[in-house]
Amino acid sequence: MEDDSAGRAPPFAGGGGTVHDHWDDLVADMAATAADLSGAGREVLELHPADVTVVSRSRRGFDVLVPDDEFETLREWVDGATFPEHRVYRAEAGLVFLLVVLDDPDAGLAVCCPLYYEPSEAETLRELAGADGELRTHVRRLSESYVTLTHDDVEPFLPE
Repeated sequence: MEDDSAGRAPPFAGGGGTVHDHWDDLVADMAATAADLSGAGREVLELHPADVTVVSRSRRGFDVLVPDDEFETLREWVDGATFPEHRVYRAEAGLVFLLVVLDDPDAGLAVCCPLYYEPSEAETLRELAGADGELRTHVRRLSESYVTLTHDDVEPFLPE
């Protein structure tokens, strides 16, 4: 069975319209960012979420469902790299769209993860980060195995 998730928008985007276009733009920006990082000598993992949810209980933060192959690569990379550099690119168009880039220049690895959420969830994210001392992105596959990425600075994730 072939995974075609790289070419599909997540469920929120519907069959067309502006939100879908913004998601497509975000994925195109991710590809361009990945190409730049690759040109700088990084091996780049582009994540293609099928769903993104803000969760305020148990695994607090972003819950991100990705294809199995991307999850396995991420799990292997996180075991051997620290990703000390984080960049967040944000756009707002009905939803808040984010491109999170985690970079480990010493390991030569970078991860690009597009996210989205409702603007009404911004305060929840701020409160979670304040209570936990960091914002978390829990990347998972359907089997409920998780890799957790942490972000010390919540401000780039929030609308202005």
